[in-house]
Amino acid sequence: MYCPKCGKETEQSGNFCQSCGANLKESPQKPFLKKRAGPIKTEKFSGLGGRFLGGLVDLVFLILFDLLAAAIIGIVSWILGRPDPVSETIRMLYQYYYHVPRTDATGEVVNAIVPPQIILSAMVFLILVPWIYSAYLESSQNQATLGKMAIRAAVTDMQGNRITFARASLRFFGKVLCILTLFVGFLIIAFTAYKQGLHDKIAGTLVFRQ
Repeated sequence: MYCPKCGKETEQSGNFCQSCGANLKESPQKPFLKKRAGPIKTEKFSGLGGRFLGGLVDLVFLILFDLLAAAIIGIVSWILGRPDPVSETIRMLYQYYYHVPRTDATGEVVNAIVPPQIILSAMVFLILVPWIYSAYLESSQNQATLGKMAIRAAVTDMQGNRITFARASLRFFGKVLCILTLFVGFLIIAFTAYKQGLHDKIAGTLVFRQ
């Protein structure tokens, strides 16, 4: 654990900090926040409004990256001489909307409740692309997605340090849980002391304004 007074690491089982002697039982357990000499400042937390705007910017970029991924999948499918699962998914969704039998690339009727083409497309465009986008950028040197860069915010751990790809991945899947809770996990940002959403609490992260 980290001492809430001096911020240095100390034994979790001890009653006093090994560095400054602070009473760990009486000291409030809160993140040790300090100003950093680098580009990431840790004086202010990013609130719900700013993060919402950043999320909208991220959504625009995610759509562009999804379109790029769809183009790559189409090209690879054409090179391999295989049906394009993205095109099949679009056709099946169109057929479902107009209440006509769903067919694959060969014209055969697909009777599955959820065809595998749709499952694959959903996994790629709703999970894989957003996960790589979010986790890679938040664990990069900038410590922020493009949306967070736009609102001048950065993601850190509870001590104000750069997070790992694994922690950024945990944060992303925490966002998925927030969506499943009808966005309540995001709304609690407005009511928590350190402006943390459910995904921040799960991953042990903070979002600072620079």
